[in-house]
Amino acid sequence: MKTIYIVFNDREKVDTCTNLFEDLRFVFEDFISVKLCFLDEIKPGEISDGDLFLVLYKDRVYPMKQYISSLDKVVVMARTFERKYLDEVYAIPSGTDVLVVNDSIESTLQSTNSLYELGLNHLNLIPYIPEEGEEKYQHIRVAITPDEEDSVPSYVEHIINVQNRCIDANTFVTIINKLNLNHEQVTRNLLNYIERTTGSTGKRYITDSIKDQLLQKTMQQSRDSLIIVDRNYHLVYFNDMADILFDLSSRRTIPLDMFFDSEFDELFSFEDYVNKLVQIQNENYIVTKITLSVVDQVIGYSLRLSTETDIKNLEIDLKKQLMKSGLVAKYTFDDIWYLSDAMAKSVSLAKKIALTDYTILISGESGTGKELIAQSIHNFSARKDNPFVAINCAALPESLLESELFGYEKGSFTGASKQGKVGLFEQANHGTIFLDEIGDMSLNLQARLLRVLQEKQITRIGSDKVINLNIRILAATNKNLSEAIVKKEFREDLYYRLCNIPIQLPALRERQEDIVHLFRRFVGEKFTAILPQEVSLLKSYSWPGNVRELRNAADYYLTLGELPQSIIVSQERESTTSANTSMSIEDRILSIIAAHTTHTSGIGRTAIANELSKDDIHISDDKLRKILHQLETSQKIVIGRGRTGCMMI
Repeated sequence: MKTIYIVFNDREKVDTCTNLFEDLRFVFEDFISVKLCFLDEIKPGEISDGDLFLVLYKDRVYPMKQYISSLDKVVVMARTFERKYLDEVYAIPSGTDVLVVNDSIESTLQSTNSLYELGLNHLNLIPYIPEEGEEKYQHIRVAITPDEEDSVPSYVEHIINVQNRCIDANTFVTIINKLNLNHEQVTRNLLNYIERTTGSTGKRYITDSIKDQLLQKTMQQSRDSLIIVDRNYHLVYFNDMADILFDLSSRRTIPLDMFFDSEFDELFSFEDYVNKLVQIQNENYIVTKITLSVVDQVIGYSLRLSTETDIKNLEIDLKKQLMKSGLVAKYTFDDIWYLSDAMAKSVSLAKKIALTDYTILISGESGTGKELIAQSIHNFSARKDNPFVAINCAALPESLLESELFGYEKGSFTGASKQGKVGLFEQANHGTIFLDEIGDMSLNLQARLLRVLQEKQITRIGSDKVINLNIRILAATNKNLSEAIVKKEFREDLYYRLCNIPIQLPALRERQEDIVHLFRRFVGEKFTAILPQEVSLLKSYSWPGNVRELRNAADYYLTLGELPQSIIVSQERESTTSANTSMSIEDRILSIIAAHTTHTSGIGRTAIANELSKDDIHISDDKLRKILHQLETSQKIVIGRGRTGCMMI
């Protein structure tokens, strides 16, 4: 425990002694022993056990020489006022002459200076020194005093008592540094103490404490080894990681040119560099060197070193972070279920293309699994350990889509983030970006995308800096882009850039053998309960929503034990429509035959087909033959031989 003496000439100001004693105890608690010392009562040597001695005025430092071994232990206390007693002072009108009264000339001058330091520059503060004559003060009507009201002249009409002064925060900082009392509890107490006082030094202490803590935490929590040296390569600072790797604590006095020996030139004989590979003590490090200067004067250097193991661990952590943020592809080719040859061909083609770095356009109706294929391609490629970024180009308006893709600099447009934003192209660097529904992208953005494909470069909105990219672009659409080109809705040059090797995903109705197979995989064990007529419904339904709709139907079946009504109703409607269409065609054929029947001849099949086509009814020759045969069987017509044709009975 450290011992601090508060030194007074005598016991005349007991209240002041008590207040200063309490201030010290409030901040330091039991970390120090506080003692009061009155010089008129002690002899030399009686206070030799003190670690620090606090005096009120500078002229009392030298006389302490006869009592202690070193004047370096003496600290002159700076004092200030408590915040709560100053509100009335701040309210005094600007330009007012205000008398400052204390118990001595020294303390009066100190008090005046302290008040000015607190920002009371709107007042004309006048120290009260009676020896100079009362005439110069008699016009003053307001006085400020630290609990010395009896000393205020009688002609003063208004007295503001700001109570006894307390120890300024700057003095506490000096004590902490001299006695090495940087304890967490002491810091916490000092911050609370500063809250109730108003010293500018206290505010600086808070700011400096925050800066120091941030610096310490940043340096110590770094994965890298951080070393700072002066211009002569002597150690100034190093973090724990550097100490562990190079045992710097035991070599503080050794300059780095002696410590690193043969590696020194590799580290320091070059201009500043970033991420340079250097071998130190048979271990590979990635090193960044920065020269530290004040104006044009070099004052030192900093080194940041990362081991190969650190970098690999960082890559693993980065991959985990990408997983959490969703910038990964979850699906592989193993997640694609099929039996059909059509789908097998598409998957086989996708696997072959995945091993290249070509841009790919995946086409197919909505719900056919375009993103599933895209994710599988990424995970089958050499980029699988890097980001996979997907965006639906139809889901955002042009301006927002542009900022999402390309990013922007801070303040580049109204509503822009103050920090700017990294675009999806940059986030996908070294990986894959998937542009879904690219057919809905505006012509303006198509032009910018074409440049990305050609140059592998982007420029953020509001910036002229070109950013190089190493990315693969996968795109998908459910539109017929050839037709869109004819309609001037899609750029032909972009289409051919995207279409290095196109992949066309078949609709579910074109892969009938996959319908029941997929449904079985979706519903699992519950498939054993499905009825034959329900299987028939699954096979005959057209599935406009493709696999996505089939999955929804499976979820419906798992929940309610039956197929969705939309499928059942659709099938019933189709059967009814088919029957009605068949009857109307038969009636129309009968009316055509009746119109062309004479006593000796009728109308042939080709002529009937031509007449039907005039009514926009198109049927095959085989179907027409079957309908005519049914009409003859039902004895409604007779089919003549040769040129006789069909006649009504």
